[in-house]
Amino acid sequence: MPTTAPSPLLSDSLRGLGLDTGTLFFALNYEFTKIEPKGLFKRFKKDKSAVDIDLACVLYDENCIISDLVWFKQLRDKAEAIKHQGDSLNGKDRGEQAMYLAPLDQEQIRIELAEIPLHITHIALIANSYHGHSLSRVKKGEIHLSDDEGNRCFEVNLKQLPRDCKTLWVAHLRRSVDDWHLTLQNLPLSAEDLSKAAQEVAHELARSLPIPQGI
Repeated sequence: MPTTAPSPLLSDSLRGLGLDTGTLFFALNYEFTKIEPKGLFKRFKKDKSAVDIDLACVLYDENCIISDLVWFKQLRDKAEAIKHQGDSLNGKDRGEQAMYLAPLDQEQIRIELAEIPLHITHIALIANSYHGHSLSRVKKGEIHLSDDEGNRCFEVNLKQLPRDCKTLWVAHLRRSVDDWHLTLQNLPLSAEDLSKAAQEVAHELARSLPIPQGI
């Protein structure tokens, strides 16, 4: 029976969370939210008048150097272990089956853990508002991580995020000896786009590395 166990302090191995460690799905669902332009902004293109949220997975080596980035501009990593299933531009453009609360996720990234190259030690899961609207401006929405059996280990309510949060480091996967360790970060980033957010997370990861002995 699929379960959901969200927690703001979530940090455990995938097995400890009761997840199948084969395949994970990093996914997004939100209700179409139109943004009424004001003043000179009315001259902007129509595609900027709705909230557009994007997901990304960033792969880092043991030194927290970016090795690969899976997002709407690159749908697969080099090893094809992580696959973006397609970009939604506004939360309603992928058909009735992928509307908010419909059977399919509007945006989803599939992660095959066994296929990830051994030099990859960290994976950051990131969400970003493409047009710079606050993530919490959506009428309703959530981001979640689940396994192939439908078990969810967390669910982030977009409406509960800070009002100025446009980019969010959602979670961190860290390779351990025989499993992956998951930490729910829920950390707003200052970066305005996903490529800069990947660099910002690299800096945060490097700060958390243990200091080598003798230094």
